[in-house]
Amino acid sequence: MVDEMMGGVMGLEFPVVGNFPFTESRSCIFVNSGRAALQLLLQNREERPRRVLVPRFVCDTVMQPMKRLSIPVERYHCNDQLRPELPEDLREDDVLLLVNYFGFTGRAVEEAARQHRGTSIVDATTALFSQTQLPCFYSPRKFCGLADGGVACDSRDFSIYPNDTDSSAVKSLFLLERLETGFSLASHLCELAEQDLNTEPRDMSPVTRSLIGAYDFDTIRRRRLENYAALHRLLGGINRLELPEHAPAAPMCYPLVSGIPDLRDSLIDAGVALPLFWPEVIKATTAESVENRLARTLLPLPLDQRYTPEDMERLASLVLGK
Repeated sequence: MVDEMMGGVMGLEFPVVGNFPFTESRSCIFVNSGRAALQLLLQNREERPRRVLVPRFVCDTVMQPMKRLSIPVERYHCNDQLRPELPEDLREDDVLLLVNYFGFTGRAVEEAARQHRGTSIVDATTALFSQTQLPCFYSPRKFCGLADGGVACDSRDFSIYPNDTDSSAVKSLFLLERLETGFSLASHLCELAEQDLNTEPRDMSPVTRSLIGAYDFDTIRRRRLENYAALHRLLGGINRLELPEHAPAAPMCYPLVSGIPDLRDSLIDAGVALPLFWPEVIKATTAESVENRLARTLLPLPLDQRYTPEDMERLASLVLGK
């Protein structure tokens, strides 16, 4: 419980913008992480699933809710355009997990869900601005400075809620370090904060709620769309992913798959941070598989609200070696 004492020590004060894409309700709840949101969506089903079908090209953290709930998992493939290839033995009592990759595969997700007579849940942790009527979970910290937080949206009211409220004060230290000392130390502290997300679902912390209310998500959306348009105009011709001229939703990044050798290393040497999506996929799959190739070659170029179309032109020049 936040101390309501009048006076005393001054704390941080955040403006209230209030245009987060989601409104809390009985069918949309704010929790401590995306994986916690998935767990609540699974627990909110009328019947316990026989199993959950999970794509091979996804972060391993998504497996934690099924492990905690002792629900069997089967993996399925995607094609080289990140579209799901559904298993033939899919049954009505299976839950199908579908990933909207970076905000670009929403239509493929909807089409796959129509093929499944049972429950489909959308992993939109990399697609904050994508909307769907399907049960879905989001991770806003991938789109702005947050230490934690997740959103679970269902087609029905939730019958189960977290018993505890999360605490983000210590986890959020990397946000201050990023501001004061730069990337290196903040990155290490961010990794430590990530480890604290492996918990049972909790209500979203007061710190994260305040920060979410302070961010201008309309501006975040607009700038990401502008930066995507600039990058795609310059790099669309070399991208082996078939991306649209206009992004269907403000994307997390510009996913580039090119044939340029050693491009990741050269961009990192030039000062571009490029996380690997996802190293565990490389370890768990054969070198010939689509998922292994995507994990090795997909470069998530930054296009977030900190940058301008002019920054994107400089980034594209680095990619093209100009």
